[in-house]
Amino acid sequence: MTFKLAQYPRVFLVMLCLFAAPLLSLQDSVEPLSTYSKEEILGQINPASHPAFSEIPNHLCNSSGLYLRTEVLDAFLDLEKNARDEGIRLKVISATRSFNHQKRIWDRKWQRTKYMGWSEIEKARDILTYSSMPGTSRHHWGTDIDLNSLENEYFLSGEGLKVFEFLERCGNEIGFFQVYTDKINGRTGYEEEKWHWSYIPVSSVILEEYNKFIRNDDISGFNGSNSVDSIKIIPYYVNGIAK
Repeated sequence: MTFKLAQYPRVFLVMLCLFAAPLLSLQDSVEPLSTYSKEEILGQINPASHPAFSEIPNHLCNSSGLYLRTEVLDAFLDLEKNARDEGIRLKVISATRSFNHQKRIWDRKWQRTKYMGWSEIEKARDILTYSSMPGTSRHHWGTDIDLNSLENEYFLSGEGLKVFEFLERCGNEIGFFQVYTDKINGRTGYEEEKWHWSYIPVSSVILEEYNKFIRNDDISGFNGSNSVDSIKIIPYYVNGIAK
């Protein structure tokens, strides 16, 4: 007997729906691809050769070869111009740091003689007072900068206070915010860093994707990485920012 599809239109449509429904459901359940690659989020790139990054003009930095995402740099240049118009000087001390750069900082601190006899978790928590584990630093993202001084006291009086007040006022208008504020309202993680400013229009997106795609197993390859889970590095430190 020859089967003719036209003879069974209703049967065919029912079968088509039965087969198509699971496929449509599966398509709806697939997570959208990340806007930023996993390598970018973890700092496993070289900003000097990455097309999304641009070099900060040397006269605005304490050292040469500092990079930001291009849209972040554009916003910072607007901020710096406004600062100059008010007689305020902004200098970038640190910007994008790769995983390997952060690892050198971390491993150097790990070898401090004061840590002799300390447990791995004790050492890691002490370093985390101000320094991030490789793979968890916001400086990997090309959205965050350290400005003028790495001492909170600098920003409490004189020129430093003028800088800080300007950043809170004009920086916030442009999109830069101090993410590591004091802990009065229960913020966890690093201690206050008045020098650390983040371009929230971009960094908030990357943080969202960090929480979506990065797991503890992705944070490895350095001294003390075995303590990542115990310390709750993602909820307490990566997400330990001002609201």
